[in-house]
Amino acid sequence: MNYKKLLNDHLTNQTDKTPVVIALLSGLAIGAAIGLLFAPSSGSETRNLIADKSKDLADTAKDKLQNYKEKIKSGADEFAETAKDKIQTYKEKLQTGADDLVDLKDRTVETVKSKFADAKESAVDSAKDGLDQAKEGLDNA
Repeated sequence: MNYKKLLNDHLTNQTDKTPVVIALLSGLAIGAAIGLLFAPSSGSETRNLIADKSKDLADTAKDKLQNYKEKIKSGADEFAETAKDKIQTYKEKLQTGADDLVDLKDRTVETVKSKFADAKESAVDSAKDGLDQAKEGLDNA
């Protein structure tokens, strides 16, 4: 089986190469551990070497985890900032709309009051004219 072609095909088809890198590093670590077990070293030297490699691998995993945590926190902070900006924009738009409605209400109330005053004045004038005509009719009679 052509492993280079398979690996290359997988790498070109996938944008996130993290799983491949993790699998590769895991394979290397397992291969190194097996190699150490069969190496012609003493048992204590081999155990010490395995312990050192295990610590190195654990440190590497911790570093990667810390990097991912920082990336996630950074992304969350950016998302929160964008959300705050959007909320502020919508608040301003809502406040502008509310202010426009208050202005419209005030203009409408003033228009209604003006029309009512005009109608009242017209009714009073009409009533006076009617009374004046009635007086003239009585005076002429």
